[in-house]
Amino acid sequence: MTTSDIATQLVTAQRRAARLRNALMTVGAFFTTARQSDPLPMLRDLCGEWLLADKVDIVVPAGTGSLRSHSPTMLVGPITIGRRVVGRIEVTRANPPFDSDDRELLTALGQIVGAVLEQSSLQGQLDQYLNQARAHADTLDQLLHFGRLVISATADPLHLGLQLATQVPAMVGGERASLLLIPLDNEETPLLILSNGHIATPERAREVRDQGFAGLVLREGQPLIIDETEADRRWLSLRTHEIDAPTRCAMAAPLRWGSRLLGAITVTTTRSRRFDSSHLNLLELVACHISLAIYAADLEVRRKRSVKHLNAIQDHINAALTAARAGDLKALDQIEAQLQDMQVALRTLSLNVSVLPNDYEQADET
Repeated sequence: MTTSDIATQLVTAQRRAARLRNALMTVGAFFTTARQSDPLPMLRDLCGEWLLADKVDIVVPAGTGSLRSHSPTMLVGPITIGRRVVGRIEVTRANPPFDSDDRELLTALGQIVGAVLEQSSLQGQLDQYLNQARAHADTLDQLLHFGRLVISATADPLHLGLQLATQVPAMVGGERASLLLIPLDNEETPLLILSNGHIATPERAREVRDQGFAGLVLREGQPLIIDETEADRRWLSLRTHEIDAPTRCAMAAPLRWGSRLLGAITVTTTRSRRFDSSHLNLLELVACHISLAIYAADLEVRRKRSVKHLNAIQDHINAALTAARAGDLKALDQIEAQLQDMQVALRTLSLNVSVLPNDYEQADET
């Protein structure tokens, strides 16, 4: 072996050692990409540095593509998690041609990228569980606040609805919410309360009831999710008014008391596929508490109205009795009219205080 051969081997060994050292120094950078929402762009860049590549493609899942390439300018290797092939790395380089070192590095890259992708998936699941746990904790706090509002006997359903609507988005992981209320004594004048603290016009409230997502839920009578509005015919057939930040995912649940529909609560977000069945269950739980709060507040309004009416009837009867004792026979007709008015008022009061759902009333009768 000549001195020139020894020098060439020494230079080659030094070059391989430097390349291996540089590769080892960047291993940590691979695993930091697992914390990103999309680790693939950074993984492609890092793989390109390792293999001095002109272009790197990371294909996950592997699909039906070949893990071999006969082109001298392309190298293909598997991405593995354990012994399972989950994808492939395609590397393109014009010069110099790929050698055994490149192939060994590509094999190591396949294992590293597989580990990073698995870590990224696990990190995404952990983040989802953490968000759900936070949402559940926030919801418990808000439900406690709902309970306090109910037992405080708030006698203004509109004011109560405003308080509830502003708190719902944070409870279930949404961005915006609306509360459609159908007054029991006047179904033709619905109210639409928005989570930004505003109240929609009566025309818009009727439009949402008749042609909006809340109206669809009222007709279906059950909670619904539309996880991608741009691809769902139900959403595309609705009449919506959105200019900025259009809705991409929505869910809603009806508000009911027994067989009575009190309205619907809707939550939306500008992100696709943001809600799943756990979010919908949470919203339905919130809807149950809102139904109780709204019904209790409405009942209190009706009770006070009935008491005021009965007190007025009592005053009229007392005045008529005084006139009758003084010999005014027409006062007897007034008493009879007031007694009839009282019967109507008592019948209305009796209906208003029937706070148990129909199913419970029937069970009690049997």
